[in-house]
Amino acid sequence: MNPTLISRRQLGLYALSAPGLVRATTPGVDAPPAPQPPRAVTLPAFHESTLRSGVTVVVVPRNNTPLVTAALLVRAGPESEPPGQAGVAAMTAALLTKGATRDGVKKGATAIARQAEALGATLDSGCSWRATTLSMTVTVPRLEEALALMADSLRRPLLGPDELERARAQALDAMRVSLGNPGEVARMAMRRVFWGDTPFGSVAPPKALKRIVRHQVLGFHARQLLPNRTVLVLAGDVSPEQGRELAQRYFGVWLPASEAALPAVLKPPEPIDAPLLLIDMPGSGQSSVLVSAPFAAEGDADRRIGQVASAVLGGGYSARLNQEVRIKRGLSYGAFSEAESQPTGGMFSARTQTHHPTAAQVLQLMRDEMQRLGDAPPAADELAARQATLVGSFARRLDTTSGLAMLVLGQKAQGRPLADLNRYVTDVLAVTPEQVREFARSHWQGKQLRAVIAGDLAVAGDSLKAVDAGAQRVSLADLDMERLGQRSKR
Repeated sequence: MNPTLISRRQLGLYALSAPGLVRATTPGVDAPPAPQPPRAVTLPAFHESTLRSGVTVVVVPRNNTPLVTAALLVRAGPESEPPGQAGVAAMTAALLTKGATRDGVKKGATAIARQAEALGATLDSGCSWRATTLSMTVTVPRLEEALALMADSLRRPLLGPDELERARAQALDAMRVSLGNPGEVARMAMRRVFWGDTPFGSVAPPKALKRIVRHQVLGFHARQLLPNRTVLVLAGDVSPEQGRELAQRYFGVWLPASEAALPAVLKPPEPIDAPLLLIDMPGSGQSSVLVSAPFAAEGDADRRIGQVASAVLGGGYSARLNQEVRIKRGLSYGAFSEAESQPTGGMFSARTQTHHPTAAQVLQLMRDEMQRLGDAPPAADELAARQATLVGSFARRLDTTSGLAMLVLGQKAQGRPLADLNRYVTDVLAVTPEQVREFARSHWQGKQLRAVIAGDLAVAGDSLKAVDAGAQRVSLADLDMERLGQRSKR
């Protein structure tokens, strides 16, 4: 090889592999630094007040950077959709940034985007359970202009027919991609499998998106996005006095356009009878395997214990599910878990993807690990590692103004006091192995479990017979997401 053509990377590899060559190390440079003592997680002060309009204002001063994240939360999401209008909440949220009346003049989506860009930011919207959101992060001198833009977008959106059709087309394109992905198909199906035909089981497949008409979007905005359901969070270099003054200027006088809709009738989960749903997706590259089980409701005293138990099972690379599925057997690139708490109940779910012929094996491994936790509590070091993961993730959210604002929004969406955030670390670290075991015993055993496998069932072949007892089979073409949960009402 011509020495002049050897790349720097090749030269480095040669130096590492050549016999007789010893790589010198410099203490403190090549060697990793010594671990530092644990540092306390310190939360900033939360200054909360309520405007006469009913809007709640939370100012979180953080003076180490000249930025402010302004975030709006309206406590209404898919659970608040009228019957037969699945998808209207997300569609309304998407259209909030696509045009608004400003100073009496209608500004289209392009004009709104340019005005946000001129502030050095983007105007982002979102929709999730009990939450429709708008947010921007700007430098301090731009905060007032940002709040003016956000106020107009929330209170006076155009919700125009052309933008509705454009948003519908984008949503349908995204849904077509999702319906080709076994993981997304299994995730949507699992929502219906576990929650059934209840508000928290809402799923918007293509036929639902096609049904949405403009007057439904206008109605959802008028009856759900109201001042007494709205929270404004200002996190960053702003004082409580400045924040409240700005909030009063743009949200203090806000009269609803119509009467509020009746609150959604929230219900506990209504799982389908079948313990396993098999979704046939011919030609898919892999099978997605999901297992769900009950979790703590929002107000349950053992919610923190459940969060730690979830982390023990699927909260990182060294957690139990990943150990069994990936590290020991190489059946997947990773197996993880997540949990949600709602007022009427909660859902834990474990997920992974694998080759079609090993889907049944992986499902059995995941079920076994969930139930085994009820007999084999985590050892002290295992529990400490998972607790450190939770605390570290929580602490990292405090490092940025946007992370801090979203943390506050999540707390307000759940209707929980902000003071609870100050106890998070203490509560997590106080969980014992025995409490984790008892939580698993009471929530993740036998008939409580539901599972979904989405993949090419023909390729899986006879391997599925081991878990097929009582399973419900359906092809993707015949899968009706909106009717799936109704089968629990036989």
